[in-house]
Amino acid sequence: MTTEIDNHTPAEHLSSLHVIGSVLASLVAALFPCVYLVTRNFSQLGTDDLLISVGLVSLHWLVIFAISFLMMKNIHKASLATTAAVIPLSLFHSGLNIVSSLIPSFYYWHGLILLVTVFGVVWYLIRKHLRQDTTVKINLVFGSIFLFLMILNVVFAVPGVIQNQKNRESVSAPVNIDSKAPVAANENLPNIYMFIFDEYSGYETLPLFTGYDNQDFYDQLNQLGFNTTKHSRNYTIWSIVEITNLLNLSVNSLNYTETEKDQMLQNPYLFSLLRSLGYDINLINDQGYISTPETYFRYQYTPQGVLSLEESLLTLLIDKSAYYPLRSASSLTRIVEINELFSVSKESSKLQESNLFTIAYMMFPHSPWVFDEFGNETDPNDRVNWENPNIYLGQLKYANKLILELVEEILENDPEATIILLSDHAYRQPRQLRDVLGQDVEDYDTKLYYMRNIFGAVYTAGEPLNIEGYSGINIVRLTLDKVLDLDLGLIAEPEE
Repeated sequence: MTTEIDNHTPAEHLSSLHVIGSVLASLVAALFPCVYLVTRNFSQLGTDDLLISVGLVSLHWLVIFAISFLMMKNIHKASLATTAAVIPLSLFHSGLNIVSSLIPSFYYWHGLILLVTVFGVVWYLIRKHLRQDTTVKINLVFGSIFLFLMILNVVFAVPGVIQNQKNRESVSAPVNIDSKAPVAANENLPNIYMFIFDEYSGYETLPLFTGYDNQDFYDQLNQLGFNTTKHSRNYTIWSIVEITNLLNLSVNSLNYTETEKDQMLQNPYLFSLLRSLGYDINLINDQGYISTPETYFRYQYTPQGVLSLEESLLTLLIDKSAYYPLRSASSLTRIVEINELFSVSKESSKLQESNLFTIAYMMFPHSPWVFDEFGNETDPNDRVNWENPNIYLGQLKYANKLILELVEEILENDPEATIILLSDHAYRQPRQLRDVLGQDVEDYDTKLYYMRNIFGAVYTAGEPLNIEGYSGINIVRLTLDKVLDLDLGLIAEPEE
């Protein structure tokens, strides 16, 4: 007959140092995925993002530890049980992707049931069959292993951190940004519409990452009188950098935290310049991403009440964990939001006959992928499916349809308008596969180059404008120089 090990052995005299060691061992294990992601994405993280993520990871560990202690009635065993639970929970989605690639019919609930079953068995073995002194030793071994891995990741990340700092210092100042004083406010300025489509791939990238040639879409834009570019690329693959710099018409940094982004958007140069010329500004603000004060805008539309960050450390942690379904909002809600964004954008062409600058940021065709190419709702399991490029491609094809309908209506209502269509970066599948799903990606630097390839098209009342090969910032500067007779000039293009 099996009897429970009596914990009141000489092991009960283990020092308080061992107690601290056991507790810290499980905390180090809980923090390891966070440290791993920090070292892989250091250049895009800020103190605020890091503190929030570490705080919530620690809270998650504390909750599991408290539950384990209530069940185990022993702090050392509770610590080991916590380690046994927190690592699988933190890396659940990554593991599920590996299993699903081998067994396609293995879904989330299968993995969750298996996880609970395995943890139940492990919990039973720890509680009934493990001596306290042995538990302490196992805790210290696990703690030492995870601490060593954390230190190793930090050491390997140091060269990248140093290089990142050099990149910050080497960013050149914009050329001629104030070379011509703004003209006096004018009452008869042409309306300007600028639409930023997040994660819309440039012409070069689509065939490489999805096997699709987007030539037909470019041909239709050309027939409408748009000037297009196929070989433009931005400076980074990060929205937080590219949109912030775009609205300031300069490359002030290649890295921003969320706090720095908000500071840079308190008084963006583009908005202040256009207002000084006599423009009213109409903001269409998906996700509330553009954080400029409301006083800048005569019109403003934001479909969501809550900002949903897509590139934070916390979302990376959630996406790798067992809790990733909690971040997937209703497909129906997102479908309604996207339709509203395009509807409001069309109506913008009826607001004023002149002197209106409409700026719209749309997190589209960025994930979540809720549309197939015909506008039908996708399978909820594919909303963030980065492994199958056809899911992204379906939403991009539907985006083509919506974009063409949008510009056709604007041109019908406002034929003298100027329209700028841009993306911030291309489809970032290699980055997601490597940094989120933990897969090996061959020749990542080359793929990074193509992830910077952007979509760009400009309509200037049917007149030609050469934008081929220019970054998003320079496309806007060229357009404003032509339409408003400014002398902004160009800034240095991104390094190859």
